[in-house]
Amino acid sequence: MGSKDKDAKKKKKKPKDYDAEIAMMPGEDKYESTASETPETPASQDAPPDFAPEAPKRRRRRKWPIILIVLAVLAALFILPRFFGFNRTASDTGRYEAYTVSRGDITVTLSGSGTLQPADEYTIRPLVSGDILEAPFEEGDIVQKDDMLYTVDSSDVASSIEQAENNLSDAQTNYNHALEARDDLNMTSGGSGTVAEISVQIGDTVAAGQTLATVRDSDVMTFTALFQREFAEKLHTGDSIDVTLSETFETFTGTVTEIDAVDTVLPGSIIARAVTVEVPNPGAFSTSQTPYATVDGTSSISCSAFSYKYEGPVTATVSGIVDDIPELEGSRVTRGQTIVVLHSDTVQQQIENAQSTVRDAKLALQNASANLEDYTIRSPISGTIVEKNLKEGDTLETGSSVCTVFDLSYLTLTLNVDELDIKKVAPGQSVTITADASEGAVYTGAVTKININGTTMNGVTSYPVTIRIDKTEGLLPGMNVDATVTVASLEDVLTVPVGALLRGNFVLLKSGAYDPETAEAGTPAGFVYTEVTPGASNDADVVITAGIKEGDVIAILDTTPSTYNAYPFMMSAEQQEDRTEDRLNEMTDGD
Repeated sequence: MGSKDKDAKKKKKKPKDYDAEIAMMPGEDKYESTASETPETPASQDAPPDFAPEAPKRRRRRKWPIILIVLAVLAALFILPRFFGFNRTASDTGRYEAYTVSRGDITVTLSGSGTLQPADEYTIRPLVSGDILEAPFEEGDIVQKDDMLYTVDSSDVASSIEQAENNLSDAQTNYNHALEARDDLNMTSGGSGTVAEISVQIGDTVAAGQTLATVRDSDVMTFTALFQREFAEKLHTGDSIDVTLSETFETFTGTVTEIDAVDTVLPGSIIARAVTVEVPNPGAFSTSQTPYATVDGTSSISCSAFSYKYEGPVTATVSGIVDDIPELEGSRVTRGQTIVVLHSDTVQQQIENAQSTVRDAKLALQNASANLEDYTIRSPISGTIVEKNLKEGDTLETGSSVCTVFDLSYLTLTLNVDELDIKKVAPGQSVTITADASEGAVYTGAVTKININGTTMNGVTSYPVTIRIDKTEGLLPGMNVDATVTVASLEDVLTVPVGALLRGNFVLLKSGAYDPETAEAGTPAGFVYTEVTPGASNDADVVITAGIKEGDVIAILDTTPSTYNAYPFMMSAEQQEDRTEDRLNEMTDGD
């Protein structure tokens, strides 16, 4: 058959009538569209290709195939909607609504309740017993740390302290004597000079008075010159003087160090005075040489032989054993420097015993003094007296409760936070507090401490979080309060409603036109499952850090109870009956 015949048959073919209610596809905007029955298309008018399939060749038509087709269409209208879920209500799968992803602010909080506690509290229990002499405070009074609260009779303790002080004084005296004896074991030099000779070795036993070493200052020699009194009176300490060796007639410069004030009468009724002179030793002077002195042309009457500026022995003052020789022969030492150290077991034992006695005496005095301090009971903290149990004239017992002090400078609250949320809490986070006892008042606190020593009950572990409240007007210790901790406050972040986040951190993201062949089962038309990275969240919103961007459209399950057209392409019963009758009539006419 040619194409013209086919076109003619198409023109004669009556287009199908549609009376369908279009229901909103999940994820699309809600809308309804009802197409009116299309009037019969005249043969001269071209029908749309979608509604005018090519007609088969005209042969003898049978009724049964057509009836079967009609039945198949009716089955499709009833069964397919049920298969694809068009007959489900929101209570079964829910309806989806489109949501455009945007940026915004989000606040994440944790809530709990607890009982207020004072900043600090102390129940005072005395360490002594006795009659109360003073108790100058009352309940409600504000006290400072170390303020006197009670004075207890301490007459029995005063004598103990006095005795301890006397014992300490005696022990200290004995210890000082022992130290002096130990100092006597250090053999020192009587002057400055060079160690010329050491007569003992380490380990030698020496007796008191024994010479241990010799110290000599040979760098400077000294001698005495006699001048006539009239001339000697003109000299001064520090004046220079010429010193001449009689053997070699070498002249050296010396210094006047001393002028004797006592006259010396020489033969011939000559009155003279002695002048002491020091002269540096160039190394050639010896004690066997005798010089003479001249000052401004005036010579001395006579001079003594040279002597060393200092020469003296180091002598043992006590008996003992040589324990150390800190300086060797040839060493330069000063006056009072230790040359030899002796050891005496007796002296050492005396020192140790005296030292132990001093320690015991100090400890006894400290204990006695501490006991005396215990008879004056002071406040251990600054705060408010909330309880007073004894008054002046009462007798207190050791360990009994006499009063209680609360520090009300601020209040604290402990919240037990679940193990799943504890990592969200950090010191410094802001807390909002409300109390039934202060209706309408809102207080602000802050997290100060997180205790990692958790408590497990019924398989769930919680951790104590301490909150501090500084402004506490209207609040008292013991009140029950509700607290909300702001664990995060984020601005200008990408957020979506909590209902948009599906199990496994997926969302339904709009990707384009609906394709039944590629669409995932159970997804709204035009949407695909997309994995995202969630961040902080609260009861309403969740932050998305990766996976979608601002402006994306996602599907959100609408859990509002409602119903919708279960059969969007299905006609009413009356329309179905009329349509069936028309089809049967058409098939009859065709035959």
